[in-house]
Parts: sequence; structure tokens; C-alpha cells
Amino acid sequence: MMHTLNTDLNTDNVIVLDPEGNLSLSLVKDAYEKFGIQVQHRSKASMKHNKYIINIPLKDNQLHPGSKQFERLKWCLENTLTQTFKLVFAATDKVTGQSVDIEWPSQVKKVTKIDIEPQFETLTDIHIPSFESINHSLNGQPAEDWDRHVMNALEWIGLAYIRSNRIKAKTTKAVDPFISVYKAPAPYLDSQTGTLIKWKGLLPTPFIHNVMTMIRKLMVPDIINHWTSLTVYGYRDSPYTWKGKEHYAYLNSENDYTFLMMPEHQTAYTLQFYGSHHSNV
Repeated sequence: MMHTLNTDLNTDNVIVLDPEGNLSLSLVKDAYEKFGIQVQHRSKASMKHNKYIINIPLKDNQLHPGSKQFERLKWCLENTLTQTFKLVFAATDKVTGQSVDIEWPSQVKKVTKIDIEPQFETLTDIHIPSFESINHSLNGQPAEDWDRHVMNALEWIGLAYIRSNRIKAKTTKAVDPFISVYKAPAPYLDSQTGTLIKWKGLLPTPFIHNVMTMIRKLMVPDIINHWTSLTVYGYRDSPYTWKGKEHYAYLNSENDYTFLMMPEHQTAYTLQFYGSHHSNV
């Protein structure tokens, strides 16, 4: 996998290589006109943002060294797209899914290896909701206000991730109700202590699977006995979002999702936002 860093999707050139071997180049008009490979189809969204998205399936049998398509792509990348990019890469073993080191060609001048290590933090003196209002039989229909309870849960989880004082059980300074009237959703658990674990980087799908497996193993001996959540945030400047929709600022949501697991009830919920702008354009 590969993704450009420190780029703005609406105004900069963005390059992405997904795990399926699809290379996507989201180019501004000037770069596209110099690049040398044409876009087969432009969506209304691309036209509106004056961007051109070139998609190249690198696993295509016709795209191999010596073929016309390969040599054309190679020439364009070496001669017309001369901008310098800061990129992040990740590679995994096809069989085990474990991360592996990349053997870089001699032309690469500078590479920095970044180890993805967990960051642990204990949150104390916080109101922890039980989220009982979310649980319902999967064989029946949820309560009429179920969506509201789900949104309240997502809001609390988000506040916990940023270690907000709004979820504190006790605060040294009262919050002006003109600024915030937030209150954590009741009922609360007896415990007022939680653990926040964060990984940061370009995380391959097998890595996320392994984290989920570890969480489920902790549920068996009741180390996690009430609930736990796992949230994955996608890159904000990725050219595509859910269901292959083109992605721009304020268009077609973000590549984020949350798993909320409740071992006491043996249920789990997957929460994704498509947004009001997730359209067919």
C-alpha cells in the first residue's frame, strides 16, 4: 500500500496504491495535461473540483514490463510527473498477513522505517456509559429512538478518544452552559476508569484483523466484560471512499468506521457514516 502525505485532496496531486494493486492518481489540471495518460471518464464531482483521477490496475495481465501500457506508464512517471512527493508505504506477507520490510531500489535516496507501536493511556474519573439502550434482539426491530442512542454512543466514544473533559465525573471548573450542555448518556458503569490504546500510521487490513482478534480473546476470560470499541480513521485525502465513490472535502463522507462490541450480550455493531452528500455522481 502507498499514500501521499501532507496533501490536500481538493487542490493537490494525490497518489494512492491500494491493497488490490490499483494505482490512483488524483491530479490537478496542469499536472494532468502534462502527464500523458487520459482519463476514460470524469464524474461531475471531479469536474466541479477541477480534478482528474487516473486509475491503473497494476495487476492487469496486459500491464507487464515490455508491454506498451507498462512502458507508457513508466515513461510518464519518470518524465512528466516530476513533482516530489512525501509517501508512506506498508507491505504484508500474502500468506500470514504480517508486515514485512520493503527492499528499496538503489535510486531511492531517503527512507525512514517507522515502527507502529501501541500508545497506552489510562482515563480516570470519567462517566462510562453502559450503552444498554443500544442493545436489542437481532431478531426484532430496535426501539424508535435507537438511532439517537447510537449517535450518543458515538459522540461519547469520540470524546473519549480526544480525552475531553466533558466526560469527566468531576471537574475543577464548571463548564459554561452557553458553551456546552453535554452530558454523558446514562446509565453509567460503576467503574470510572478506562484504557485508551492508539496505533498511528498506514495500517494494513491484516493488522486491524489482528487487533480485533486480540480484543475478542480478551472477552473470553471476562477481562473485557462490559463493552469495548475499535475505531479506524481513514486518510482524509484519499480519492475514494465507501463503495468506490469519489471523495472530496464535504463530499461522500470519510473512510472511518467503528466496531462496538458488547460481550455480555454477545452482540457487536458496525457503525459507518455515509453522509448526506454520499451520492451517485
